[in-house]
Amino acid sequence: MAITLSTGSIIAIASTYGASKTMSAITNAAEAVATFEGGHGISVGDYFEVTSDWDRLNGRIVRAKVVATNDVTLEGIDTSNTTKYPTGTGTGTIREVTAWTNLSQIQTVEPGGGEIQYADVTTIIDQVQKQIPTTRAAVTVSMTFFDDATLGWYATVRSASEAATATGVKFTFPNGSILVANAYWSLQTTPSIGSNQPLTAKIDLSYAAEPVRYAS
Repeated sequence: MAITLSTGSIIAIASTYGASKTMSAITNAAEAVATFEGGHGISVGDYFEVTSDWDRLNGRIVRAKVVATNDVTLEGIDTSNTTKYPTGTGTGTIREVTAWTNLSQIQTVEPGGGEIQYADVTTIIDQVQKQIPTTRAAVTVSMTFFDDATLGWYATVRSASEAATATGVKFTFPNGSILVANAYWSLQTTPSIGSNQPLTAKIDLSYAAEPVRYAS
């Protein structure tokens, strides 16, 4: 058992991306190995966005674990289930996150959604309702920050909000674990005003793909 305090947590937005590179093949494995085009520029520890024919991989932000010329191991990405990840498909493109910008003056971070949805499969003979799991609700994150439009990250977040395109987010926790995801950003530009209270505003995120959690 371990307890981690929130103090020291770092939240960052993907502020710069490299050019899109072809992903010509990807394996079915406990940790998938993808083949990128020559000159892809990915090194061990780099993060990149994946566009893939596999819906469960498409849009995710992942980290490179091993790089052997053009073959790159996608850390923590299990594609061994060929029903979910049909063999011989899954190709697409990748785009490296070349810079992250840390967010400052964050006061609170509140996740929401993600709960499992159910389909009712009760028959006329059943005296107790039956349900089977289907999909999960959309995952959202709401962040409150002390309002200041001159903050170094403000313009980057505003641009992501106005573009309405998925942009990477990275949470680095005090215990060294990391969570990365692709999300749609929404910046509240009008601050909340309370009597004798600091001005605050909100950033809302809606995950565009399943996040990936790394232990370190």
